[in-house]
Amino acid sequence: MPPVFSSQFNNNLHLAIDQGGQSTRVAIYTAAGQQICAYSSPCATQHSRAADSAYPHIEQNGAAILAGIRDSLHSIQQYLGADVQYIASAGFAGQGSSLLCWNNHTGDALTPVLSWQDIRGEPYLAQFLLDNQELQQLTGLRLSPHYGVSKMRWCLEHSSAVIAAQHNHCLSIGPIVSYLFWHLLDRPRTQHTKSVIDPGHAQRTLLWNLQRNEWESTLLEHFKIPRAVLPECLHHNSHFGDLLVGDHSIPFTACARDQGASLFARGLPQADCVYINIGTGAFIQRLSDKLQAPDGLLVSPLWFPESKHQQTFYAWEATVNGAAAAIDFMQEQTGLAITPANINAALELNPAGDCYLLNAVGGLSAPYWRTDLQSHFSQGLSPQEKILAWIESVIFQIVINVQLMNSLGPVQKIIISGGFSKAGAVCQKIADLTRANIHRSDNADATLQGTACMAAGLPESWKPLIQEDVFVPQENPVLLQRFACWQGAMQQWLST
Repeated sequence: MPPVFSSQFNNNLHLAIDQGGQSTRVAIYTAAGQQICAYSSPCATQHSRAADSAYPHIEQNGAAILAGIRDSLHSIQQYLGADVQYIASAGFAGQGSSLLCWNNHTGDALTPVLSWQDIRGEPYLAQFLLDNQELQQLTGLRLSPHYGVSKMRWCLEHSSAVIAAQHNHCLSIGPIVSYLFWHLLDRPRTQHTKSVIDPGHAQRTLLWNLQRNEWESTLLEHFKIPRAVLPECLHHNSHFGDLLVGDHSIPFTACARDQGASLFARGLPQADCVYINIGTGAFIQRLSDKLQAPDGLLVSPLWFPESKHQQTFYAWEATVNGAAAAIDFMQEQTGLAITPANINAALELNPAGDCYLLNAVGGLSAPYWRTDLQSHFSQGLSPQEKILAWIESVIFQIVINVQLMNSLGPVQKIIISGGFSKAGAVCQKIADLTRANIHRSDNADATLQGTACMAAGLPESWKPLIQEDVFVPQENPVLLQRFACWQGAMQQWLST
């Protein structure tokens, strides 16, 4: 039997969609941030390699993702019944750099979804004329095949269906959010063939001007991407269209990248906080009103509102590769299974001598940005010490990036999540080195929750109950010594 909400919820529910790499989740929240219900559908990823390609193709099925969202929306309609009328707004968060091509007359997908992990378009970046500093001034990002533009160029040259659609003036290319919105949202009939996009997803194409919130003509020209095939750039809180759930039409009022949306899970992000998620890699963000970040950090649009009376916020970003992504490498190097028990046992070690890993698994990322280096350990380490060195290599690089973000003012609190943060010793070491309190919460729904908060208009009433553990900085001279040793080894390594 569907629940019947009391009058306090009247027009005070908000729908959120989180389209991730492994699943799509759809949920309903109250204006205080309380989750009412949630449904999910899996997203399969296919790996293949064409005979004429040096790169693996990593793809998903756009139509299947769309069907999964519709199934979840139907489940919400069934759960709420007549109370679906209380949903006042909807928002979306998704994979920033995954994209596809579709026919904007019929809606048919012309290609699979090319995952952000798919770098088949890398050769198109070889002749790029701007250096990374110039590119970052335009876009906030550095040159990378993980972003959308090289995938777009590949599709325009290698897909016969895309080539035919372009010839027939019915081609659209964009992040998956634009394809999903084309299908899910009602827009004025005169705009039916057009697709739309928010600033966060637009940036991850590497074609978007960070300062003007529009496509950058010099980049379009260089990469030979026709402006006509791209979505229209809106704002994070634009009216993207209307979503029909049953007979109820819901204004779609927010859209953002998943990592950016997660910062709003507790409401407007705090200026003196750093937000860290450690999973396959580590992702580090800090709210800023400044467009220029220290060398080595990226800048992303976090909140670009429509009204000029509302403040614009950026996120300073850093990524650290080689966290869980290095598990296979570590198992080869140690001969041990990388289990939570072995990780926790290694973290109890406290060697006084050299014990470090120069970690280039997946490429050495922020703030160094090198892809030409090979990982190596200090000499004479036992298998357990190698595990410690690996975990601390991730911690040390996180700390370097947090120190760069201190140019905005000292960090008072770090909010941490992700699989590696389940090890209390990891949180404690970061606290000891940054001298900031670490707040750990295992909120698997942070992106959903943040998306709903954005859709609701960032209300002051958004105060969800969050359980967390707090780690207070302690004196740890031996850890500081290993950190200094690692920094010295890094300087030598980077000079090679």
